[in-house]
Amino acid sequence: MEEKDRNQIIEERVSDFKHSFQSGPGKRVDKYLSEFCFEKNMTFVENSDITAFREGKRAVILEIRRWLEYDLTKLRKEHENE
Repeated sequence: MEEKDRNQIIEERVSDFKHSFQSGPGKRVDKYLSEFCFEKNMTFVENSDITAFREGKRAVILEIRRWLEYDLTKLRKEHENE
């Protein structure tokens, strides 16, 4: 994959996530997923299977956060410096 293609894919993905989760309904879904996926709560319980399951759910919301908080200015600066 060429670098330009990679950068375009990243920019589109960031745009898609922001469009999906920063609108009115998207904010409500985001709030629900934050609670449902243990974003700000402890996932540990005595049963290791349940803990692992909760950590899997938490990984989903953390991935969403990663794309919503992605700094496109760094990506563009890297591209300019090439």
